[in-house]
Amino acid sequence: MSSILEGFNYDIFISYRQKDNKHDGWVSEFVDNLKGELEATFKEDVSVYFDINPHDGLLENHDVDASLKEKLKCLIFIPIISRTYCDPKSFAWEHEFKAFVQQSSNDRLGLKIRLPSGNVASRILPVHIYDLNKEDLEICESVLGGPPRGIDFVYKSSGVNRPLRANEDHAQDNLNKIYYRDQINKMSHSIQEIITGMKTEPNIYQKEEIPHYEHQKTLKKEFYPTIRQKILRSRYKTLSVIIMLIVLTSVSFLTYQKIFDRGLDSEKILGKAISSNDPYNFWNTYKGKFNLRYIDAIGNESFETLEIRIKDGFYKRTFSSGDIKIIAGVENGECFREINGNIRPGEDLIRTYNLDDDRILLFKTHHYCHFGLLQELKSSGLVLDKKAIIINFQGSDCLALRFTCDTSKIKNNYFKDSDYTVYLDPATLSIKGYKMDYLNGMKQYVVFIGNLRVNELIFPMCEIFYLISDNSFVGIDLITKAD
Repeated sequence: MSSILEGFNYDIFISYRQKDNKHDGWVSEFVDNLKGELEATFKEDVSVYFDINPHDGLLENHDVDASLKEKLKCLIFIPIISRTYCDPKSFAWEHEFKAFVQQSSNDRLGLKIRLPSGNVASRILPVHIYDLNKEDLEICESVLGGPPRGIDFVYKSSGVNRPLRANEDHAQDNLNKIYYRDQINKMSHSIQEIITGMKTEPNIYQKEEIPHYEHQKTLKKEFYPTIRQKILRSRYKTLSVIIMLIVLTSVSFLTYQKIFDRGLDSEKILGKAISSNDPYNFWNTYKGKFNLRYIDAIGNESFETLEIRIKDGFYKRTFSSGDIKIIAGVENGECFREINGNIRPGEDLIRTYNLDDDRILLFKTHHYCHFGLLQELKSSGLVLDKKAIIINFQGSDCLALRFTCDTSKIKNNYFKDSDYTVYLDPATLSIKGYKMDYLNGMKQYVVFIGNLRVNELIFPMCEIFYLISDNSFVGIDLITKAD
């Protein structure tokens, strides 16, 4: 059986751990029920690849069937997300889930699909049969670049966290207030909506294969008018900048030479680089309010307002999700969150909008790093290499400061299991960008464009994120001062 769309071999691929099926046949029953619902939803025949595979573990000498790649040429990938699915030793995780992310990201549709409603959905449609713990959730996010959004099939009551059954004895006791039959129906409608989006606008999702340098040029065309207004106010200021650049160029050789004469001492370079971005040493008492505009790889935009006060560790993030207004942050060492005015949202809402304490603290450090990357790295507990090195970054030789993780010294969990490399202009010691290597596998680099000076602190106006694996564009942050 072929796919509804030409060029694909299946419409749906079901991925699961064998141990989640062999005792009670939950996955097999789910697939049978889903097929029945699809027959009632689609006029066409929907092809589903479901392999009752006895081989679950991934051995060092495991020979992956070459035909699997052809089977993964499907429209929608449905992983059965259990407490054992996110496992590097699992065949399903390594050779199905991760392989589909890579394969679909490079096919003609791309990983993300714009729906007829205008919203965007992933071609990965997870079925959650357990609430994931923090570690597994982070593993999923490292591959997907965000939380795995799908359809819940979780029965939850006091002390109970298990797959939802087709025939529940006490369905009314499920704290999640969901019913198996309804969730199967939601799955079918979600599949129909995604496939309809593929059929009605097939060209909009095609990945734009352009080098990251060219992508930056495209981004600059959009954002440079804003940047230009901030940096160059008039012809006279332009002339002043040119004169200043000439002066800096003449001085830079001496600065550059002194750095080499000192043997590229990382501690000294780090201190001078911090001083160049925070010349009056205001960071420890810094406060400000900013607007953040984020645009992802397929053009989705989000807007946030950030407030920070470094001295007392205050952080506040205000944003919207549809018609929902969300406020989250940290004050007096305690996390707070508010959803549409409700200052005590329930666990379900907290989970839905990712507002647990760990996530709030993660965003706090992430946004602190935007304004004071070097200061945050210095106090993180990451170990700074003794010597800086010269590395070509974005076509220019840069001083590279490398920070590596020693888990016994980490002071902030945001930096746990990660290495950072910061690239500095050898003349001015301003930051050109940085690289993040996470031990769980995700690797990104960030390019800085333009600078803002707010309350005498200098930080980047734009941060552009790329995946190291293929230089693919992930997203861009644009910061402006809030009124």
